[in-house]
Amino acid sequence: MSFTLSLTHCGRDVADRVGGKAMGLGELLRLDLPVPGGFAVTTEAYHRFVDANDLQGPLRDLLAAAEGERDTREVSRRATSLFEDLPMPEDVAQEVLASYDALGADEPVTVAVRSSATAEDTADASYAGQQETYLWIRGRDEVARHVVRCWASLFTPQAIAYRAHFGVPLEDLGMGVVVQRMVPARCAGVLMTLEPVTGDQGQIYLEATYGVGEGVVRGDVGTDRHWIDKETLDARRTAIGRKEHAHRFDDGSASGRLVEVPEDEQELPALQEREVRELADLGRRIEAGFGAPMDVEWAVADDSDPVAAGTVLVLQARPETVWSQRERGGPATSSDTGDEPISPEDDWDPLHSRSAPSLHWSVDNLGEAAPGVLTPLCWSLWRTVGERACREAFYRLGALRADERAEPDDPSERILRIFHGRLALQVDFVAGTGNRMPGTSGDEVVRGIFGQAPADIDYTKTRARYPAIAARLAVLSVTGPHQVHRLADETDAWWRASTRRAGSLGLQGATDLLSEASDRFFATLSLHTLGLMGVVQPVYDALTRLVDSTGVGDVAVLSGSGGAEMAVVGDMWRASRGEIDVDEVVARHGFHGPLEGELSGRVWREDDAPLRRLVDEYARRDDDASPAAREQVRRRQAEAMTRELQAAVPAHRRLAVRALLALAARRIPLRGVGKRAYLQSIDVARAAARRIGQHLVHAGVLAEVDDVFLLTAEELAAGVGEDIADLVARRRRRRAQHQALRIPNHWAGQPDLLDDAGEDAAVGDVITGVGVSNGVVEGVARVVTSPDFADVLPDEILVAPTTDPSWSSIMFVSAGLVVDIGGALSHAAVVARELGLPCVVSTRTGTRALRTGDRVRVDGGAGTVTILERASAPEDPPTPEKAARPTDRRVQR
Repeated sequence: MSFTLSLTHCGRDVADRVGGKAMGLGELLRLDLPVPGGFAVTTEAYHRFVDANDLQGPLRDLLAAAEGERDTREVSRRATSLFEDLPMPEDVAQEVLASYDALGADEPVTVAVRSSATAEDTADASYAGQQETYLWIRGRDEVARHVVRCWASLFTPQAIAYRAHFGVPLEDLGMGVVVQRMVPARCAGVLMTLEPVTGDQGQIYLEATYGVGEGVVRGDVGTDRHWIDKETLDARRTAIGRKEHAHRFDDGSASGRLVEVPEDEQELPALQEREVRELADLGRRIEAGFGAPMDVEWAVADDSDPVAAGTVLVLQARPETVWSQRERGGPATSSDTGDEPISPEDDWDPLHSRSAPSLHWSVDNLGEAAPGVLTPLCWSLWRTVGERACREAFYRLGALRADERAEPDDPSERILRIFHGRLALQVDFVAGTGNRMPGTSGDEVVRGIFGQAPADIDYTKTRARYPAIAARLAVLSVTGPHQVHRLADETDAWWRASTRRAGSLGLQGATDLLSEASDRFFATLSLHTLGLMGVVQPVYDALTRLVDSTGVGDVAVLSGSGGAEMAVVGDMWRASRGEIDVDEVVARHGFHGPLEGELSGRVWREDDAPLRRLVDEYARRDDDASPAAREQVRRRQAEAMTRELQAAVPAHRRLAVRALLALAARRIPLRGVGKRAYLQSIDVARAAARRIGQHLVHAGVLAEVDDVFLLTAEELAAGVGEDIADLVARRRRRRAQHQALRIPNHWAGQPDLLDDAGEDAAVGDVITGVGVSNGVVEGVARVVTSPDFADVLPDEILVAPTTDPSWSSIMFVSAGLVVDIGGALSHAAVVARELGLPCVVSTRTGTRALRTGDRVRVDGGAGTVTILERASAPEDPPTPEKAARPTDRRVQR
């Protein structure tokens, strides 16, 4: 009986003895590919260890007792403790250590000790990451100890759950272990023989960084990304990242170190062009040899070894599983409708889903509430709450039947979905509910919410729900405003109390608070949606029809003022005049801040530095620029327009017009009240999540507090095991991949991936959008992609992908506003009208066609932005979020 095998003897014929990882390395060697030397500890060694220590019976009893995730974690703890401090049998130890000694001629070498389970890395089930890998191991005792630790890792909670899912009995369980030389690497990374996000098998995807590849797997270092044509080996796309740190091999201490990369090297490519082609060719050969798409880890040796310096080495290869499963009818199979739903239970990446080709989606509305690429935790909150809240609102409005009220079990029937990390709403659903409502149409509702209406959606009206809707609208018109204000007041008091106590909660208390915040989010979001559709939108539509029919007035001026957004600006102005201090502004509005709709964003409550910069800027403004002064101007304009409208209609209509205008002044500002409440709910969830993260860091489960946002609410509620680091690292890398992609604002089926090229705009070009706040202004553009506002100067024209209430503070000192997405009732539109700023939304391409320093003319009535002068060069490099923004070509010449 042999307890070890050289990697050169590990192939498919001994896969049941050495496991998938060792088999893959052996097959690579048989293909005559460069692989660092090493050996495999066979499953016979594992079984000899188990038998010598009488572990089989206790392990069987423990596994039989596992019921549910909480018991699984306890079983895991007790099972792995059985392995602690147990020595290898003498015959196993002699062979393992003799094989280790043979790796080094004169002194012990540093090795990686990797688990290689016999069910691992097949095309049917990816067990990668379920067991352990130990790096930087040196010395006989340490190698022996870590081989035993690999055996123990067969019983992590994830490994137990995976085997239960695939029905692997204890009797069939075995563990091989790979012991392999560590490579002092100049650079390293991963390679996939398909595009990992889209599944395109015509490409090879390559990710590289300085040093060893540990940082690429963890996701804690910057990387370069290469997309290579598999047939020609030519680069299709390249993205060179900023690589500020690297994991370096340190032979002197037998450990790795995270070191700073010299500044002049940080933005240089880690790989030479010939190395990119060489790696792509290796990937192509590996795929051909294995007969399947492959996931490969590689390294380029540094110059510490003059013989191997510059050599490209293959460290590991395993079959790709996600797209291979989909093609063969695995967990993400196609349904009869052509949809390919991806269930979180079946796919480790929750940030992407599939759609039937006929369904229409848009990020324009929800993209304002939760912009950019969400974290898994934020998406799990929206997924749980958003679908139910939307359906609940339309049910209470009467537009949905009782059987349409509940969230569908089938993910393919849900109206709130995520595509490459972007939150999207199904346009067909919105059109269908609009078709059922009296006084409007599906086409009008879609245009009001998304800014445009796809031509191939059915907008046929149906009157079956008219009686129910009419009755509920009548009640809602009377009771709705009171409901919104009452819940907002309750939520404000709850937010203040909850964020104060969050920092002192234990793990269970913080988990309970996260669940409580989810419930509050549902209550506030459903009532906000109900108020928007049943109270605000009907009044706004009626006011728009009145202005259009008479040709008199401006909806922007007549829509009411003094909303929740302006309360933020007002308090900041008071702080700039010393009437209140900044701490008081934070106490009232601390849930606002950069990316406030994304749970991982840091709001003013956590970091008030951006707020203080803006207060300082307000202090430099003249007193006659105050919000109160602007409001007086607006009120005089509204009074004059009211008189003109009264004169423009027949006498018998004047009372109705006066009533409508009074109603608009009271009802339209309700939009900000409801939004404030649900943002406070999100902020409590944020506080609870960060407290959970603190506990998990203290327990050694997570490396950083913000790693908690890479887990889902369901995973946190169930409890997180100690083996979560691999999943966190994989999700961090995948989210970065989603951020590097751009998708359209609107699409049918699956969104196309758009290239990174900016718009080729020139002087005289006109960018068209939707005018939502009248006025014409000329000025210098400032393209801003996230609301930290560090470089924004007063009286510039703000150009943004979207806005949320935290942007109100900087809009106050801006001269005009240009926004990629949005409609007449979007946040940008409402605040621009409040401030009297010319504003154009739904430009699609504004942030790509324009650049900071351009001189432009914004016409908020015509909905146009004209380029008057071009800046000589972009001032700011594109960020991942900017690169990920959607666009379609709308520059007119």
